[in-house]
Amino acid sequence: MASTPDINAERLWADIMTMGAIGATQAGGSFRPAVSDADREGRNLFRFWAEEAGLTVSIDAIGNMFARREGTDAALAPLVIGSHLDTQMPGGKFDGVLGVLAGLAVIRALDAAGLTTKRAIEIANFTNEEGARFQPGIMGSGVFAGLLPLEEALGRRDDGGARLGDELARIGYAGHAPVGGRPVHKYLELHIEQGPELEKAGALIAAVSNSSWGCSGFIDIHGENGHSQTAAMSTRRNSLVAAARIILDIETIGADNEPAGMVSATVIRNWPNNRVNIPHLTQLSYVAVHATEDGRANIVTRIETAAKRIAEETGLVIDVTTAHYRQRLDLCQDLATQIMTAAERRSYPAMTLPTLTSHDALSMAHLCPSAIIFVPCRGGISHSEREWCDPAHVAAGAQVLLDVAVALANEP
Repeated sequence: MASTPDINAERLWADIMTMGAIGATQAGGSFRPAVSDADREGRNLFRFWAEEAGLTVSIDAIGNMFARREGTDAALAPLVIGSHLDTQMPGGKFDGVLGVLAGLAVIRALDAAGLTTKRAIEIANFTNEEGARFQPGIMGSGVFAGLLPLEEALGRRDDGGARLGDELARIGYAGHAPVGGRPVHKYLELHIEQGPELEKAGALIAAVSNSSWGCSGFIDIHGENGHSQTAAMSTRRNSLVAAARIILDIETIGADNEPAGMVSATVIRNWPNNRVNIPHLTQLSYVAVHATEDGRANIVTRIETAAKRIAEETGLVIDVTTAHYRQRLDLCQDLATQIMTAAERRSYPAMTLPTLTSHDALSMAHLCPSAIIFVPCRGGISHSEREWCDPAHVAAGAQVLLDVAVALANEP
């Protein structure tokens, strides 16, 4: 017999579908980039539901939202449950949203059962986890954890030149609370897996063991401007042509490293980018990930070697810069064990998995013991309008989250 109440699965599913209607796309996804009008509406809805549940909502200077249910001992640091409500451009209904709204479901279940906890429980909606509109991603939790300076984050601009701090003020979410600088007992995050392993194994729950090795690369290809209708083909120094060759090589390198590692070119910018001029500057960026440090290094080396070869063959200048190195991070083993035990008690098939992607929990792990609970997503698809999590899997993940949260929130 479970020692904690049951999640209201129907209400949680309805909340997810309702949130998904904000910024809804015709293909069934959601378009709520960070600090956009749609993000404001999603935040407003979360705030309404939180206050309806009797929670106190605070907003810090980077726009992170915290909805707090008090515990019986105000001297104890809170348990934080969280994720994010912003989406990719476009994205799905579940990435991030599941973690925030499952936190609300935890509170509602405790209220329905008349249960109190020693520690306060806070539900966090972190600003700009996706990094789709403003870079870098994992921003709000990164500032909260002291990994990114507040002023640097507020000064970031989107492709249209809008400044994040100004946009926060415009949508009414430039808060006054200090960012971080306060104790957190532990942190829990429920998330879709964003991969196929749970589905392949027929499991419902994964406790995340560790992150992977990652980095970003930036490639500048310098050609020469000219008239696209008159310059002799034999004399053209077209940076876009060289970029195409590098993109194909990067894709081959990614395929060679799967499943342990992956890489693709993801961004291309081109100047002057009009039909009658030969491009003289093309910029690419890529994101690489690998289960091992040596594997990541090999990907980077192969890309640099390919760029050097193409530069020699085309006579163009090609500069490659690697940045945003992400080191492997081991999450709290004790919390992973508690997640596995909670799943077993509910008779949910469970396993441990690494995460290839970044999550707010990776920021919070620098402050306190942190854990991620994965549930399956259909086909391993995420960052897509086709992203889908079965209602039964949503409910199972939220139930394990509740069971673990009750235990942690009653720790002395």
